[in-house]
This record gives sequence, C-alpha cells and structure tokens, in this order.
Amino acid sequence: MKGIFITGTDTDVGKTWVSEKLIVFLVSQGVNVMPRKPVESGWPDDKTLSDAWKLASAASKTKQLTQICPNRFKAALSPDRAAILENKIILINDLKEQCLQSVAENQFLYVEGAGGYYSPICSDGLNKDLAVALGLPIILVVKDRLGCINQTLLTLEAIEKSKLELLAIVLNKTNSADVVGMDNLADLRTHCNIPVISIAYNQQDSKPFERLSMLSP
Repeated sequence: MKGIFITGTDTDVGKTWVSEKLIVFLVSQGVNVMPRKPVESGWPDDKTLSDAWKLASAASKTKQLTQICPNRFKAALSPDRAAILENKIILINDLKEQCLQSVAENQFLYVEGAGGYYSPICSDGLNKDLAVALGLPIILVVKDRLGCINQTLLTLEAIEKSKLELLAIVLNKTNSADVVGMDNLADLRTHCNIPVISIAYNQQDSKPFERLSMLSP
C-alpha cells in the first residue's frame, strides 16, 4: 500500500498546514488520498476548526470525518492523557486498524500523527509506535526557529532506530524565523543526507509540494 506518515519535531510545528497543501497537490495529480488523523485532542466545538476536518476537506472527503478521525478528545493535552480524562483507553493496534480500514490497495494512505515523533499518542505507545505498526515512510516537519537543528537531529536518530524510511524534512518557515544571521536550511542540509525542503507558511507556490509528492512512494 502506498502512503506516508507525517510527524514533527514537536507539537505546533505546522504538520496540518503542510498536510493540507500536500494533499491538495496530490489530489490535483489524480491521487486518491485517504487521510487519517486517528486521534485528535483539543477537539473544538466547531468540527470545521479541527485538524481532521482540514485534512478531510483537502481530500474532498468531509463526509468521512468519523472514519478519518475516530478518536476525539476535548482536553488540549497529549491524546493519551486526554483519553484518560474521559475514561477511555485506545491502543496502538486499535489506531492501526482504524487507519487501514476501508483503504484499498490503489489508494494513498496519508496518516498524520499527534505532536512529535516521541509524543504519546495512546495508552500503550508513541507516534513512533504507530508509524512502525503501519510501516509507512515518513515526512518530518520542523518549525524554522532557533534550536530546531538539535530537535531535528534527535528525531532523525529516533527514526533511524525505528528502521523506517525518512523521505524528506520540511522546514516550515513562519514569522518567527527572523533571527538575524540564522539559516537553518543551509545548516540542516550540511548535517543531514535527507532532502530538506523549505516552505514559507501560507505561501501559494506549489513547487515545494510538487517536490514532496515526487519523493512520495
């Protein structure tokens, strides 16, 4: 089965924004994308403000929202802690089955994790454990800010230990990336042998997403 698992060096690094744009581009190229956000905490009263809705909308599959995100929790905490507060238990195997449900071999499975690669995602595992269970190649999103090189290299080491393929590093350039003299793109390319693709937040240029899609299996 073709697909990718998108994760980050931390929470709030722009995974969903990158996912939206990449899914839209893949769909424009005729790819039948099946998005999955198997668990989301901090679920809003207005579902259209959720990350899962954004992924569903990008793939034109909002009617499948329940299947795209079957586990939703109110507290804006790690999913495992948010689930505990609602007296619920979810397991890695549950998330794996939910991600794979109703996905055909000719479709493209797009799974977005929650938080960073080593962030807890359920009662018995981390995002890393779900990625391993699915066996999908990874795209890593990094927020372009001071300190991100350390976070990125640590996450690369963790992915290597998981024996999963890392397709690309996406450097998400936000307004915070204005430190004089900082050039994380050049520095990451020096320290990594993985493609590093810079994307300016809210940019309209589709070329970076085209590059990402070319790296996707």
